[in-house]
Amino acid sequence: MSAPEPLQEPANPAADPATDAPVPNQFALLKTRRFLPLFLVQFLGAFNDQVYKNAFVALLTYRLADQLSMSLSNLNLIAAALFILPFALFAPTAGQIADGMDKARMMRWVKLSELLIMCVAVVAYQIQNVFLLYVVLFMMGAQSAAFAPIKYAVLPQYLRPRELIGGNGLVQAATFIAILLGTIAGFQLILTEMGVTIVCIAVISVALVGLAAAFYTPSAPPPPGEKPVVDWVFPRAMWRLVNACRDVPSAMMSVYAIAWFWFVGATFMALLPPFAKEVLQVNEDMTTVLLGAFSVGVALGALVVEKAANGEVSVDLAPLGALGIAIFSALLWIVTPAPVEGRELRGALEFLGGFEGIAVMITFVGLAASAGLYVTPMNAVLQREAPDHRRSQFIACSNVVDSACMVFSAALAAALGAAGLSPIGVMGVVGLTALPMAFAVARYAPMTALGRVALRLFPRVMG
Repeated sequence: MSAPEPLQEPANPAADPATDAPVPNQFALLKTRRFLPLFLVQFLGAFNDQVYKNAFVALLTYRLADQLSMSLSNLNLIAAALFILPFALFAPTAGQIADGMDKARMMRWVKLSELLIMCVAVVAYQIQNVFLLYVVLFMMGAQSAAFAPIKYAVLPQYLRPRELIGGNGLVQAATFIAILLGTIAGFQLILTEMGVTIVCIAVISVALVGLAAAFYTPSAPPPPGEKPVVDWVFPRAMWRLVNACRDVPSAMMSVYAIAWFWFVGATFMALLPPFAKEVLQVNEDMTTVLLGAFSVGVALGALVVEKAANGEVSVDLAPLGALGIAIFSALLWIVTPAPVEGRELRGALEFLGGFEGIAVMITFVGLAASAGLYVTPMNAVLQREAPDHRRSQFIACSNVVDSACMVFSAALAAALGAAGLSPIGVMGVVGLTALPMAFAVARYAPMTALGRVALRLFPRVMG
């Protein structure tokens, strides 16, 4: 696939001598051809993933479950596993490929594969075959796993150093807004009278626009030197990659810190529906409002980072974000009303009409914003600390560890639930793990007030 005409801007702005120029508003990046196409590719890809996945889950829940002699819960768990598993299996090899070729070129091939997979999805939706729909879901996960090492590894090549925080904030915000919109669209569209046809048209159209956007991404060639050896034995590649990345402790610190974010985030997202129905006693409309509050909160936190950090790539804000997660998790536990026996499920207007509803919403948004404040600088630090010639592999390593932590979060939530904790109890326990994480990350941010406290409390560990 050939690229469009060269940009009028530097192909590698990170190498531009004007790196100390005043930091523009991060939204100005959306006017540049070195960032906007990548932004659109990421947004549309995340949106399409969620449209397909949630439309399939809705179809499975309300129409297709009878085809299989398994419980609905197990069928949904299989769907979740089939989407996450490829990130652990395929991301390491994808990272090796990305470090050895032009990332823009690889991006176009990945987006072309998305279009082909969506064509298979149309067939699967039309015949409504559960097994084929599962296969497509796995293929979607594999395609997303191939794109994952590119989207963050390419940012240091497209952006100047003082634009990196703002660019990461925009990508993070776009991802969560796309997840929100795709989730709503998938659930709401598929069960309408013409839902299957509408979803089929939507996933093909979005894939086409994403492919078109990929053709406008500027060239991002690998650094000079020997190309990495591509290991096509996926489990071995995964194991070797994680071990190899441990030789750069500063980058691996970011990998572990980001993985913890996904551990907490996956727990909250998985428990959101039962928390809404069983604890808050609200209907599906209010569940959607809570999902929206969480997604918008993370996006707001991610966007605030650029102003707060003034373009500096550091972990200084991350401990404050982690501390915010701990505080708001505790507050959410406190302000959540106890369920009333025999109460009918309330709608969004009824729930938000009272003080308790407003308190829950404000706390929920604060928790999510703290999460965005935490993870955005950690992503930028990982991109900075990873060696140029192995950056995609470090991003892939992060994907592998993230996947493992998401699986662990599901197992822990199930165990705590079996032990008798309610959904809000599990969310509170998991959220409070942010307190030790805040001090752990503060070790690398001694200039923050929290870092100074950590140095005083743990001088030997933190020194």
